[in-house]
Amino acid sequence: MVRSAFWRNDQPAIVEDIPAYVCRGCLEQYYDDDVSEALRRLAEEGFPLEAARTQIVVPVFSLESRLRRREPMPDDTFVD
Repeated sequence: MVRSAFWRNDQPAIVEDIPAYVCRGCLEQYYDDDVSEALRRLAEEGFPLEAARTQIVVPVFSLESRLRRREPMPDDTFVD
């Protein structure tokens, strides 16, 4: 069972209790046809709030003011 986040109209929706096959090497998730169909229907319904089991508050962060750009090195710089 896995949980996945989906985005619709700039809003996240988290779906839990998804039966999935998970690759042990890369952790990619695969769904069978019934699960894919149920997820498609839920997405087409727009993830209706009244169907949600619960709600959570999600903090949103920005790196815009936190990025420190590095100065480019001169073309003749050798890095070992």
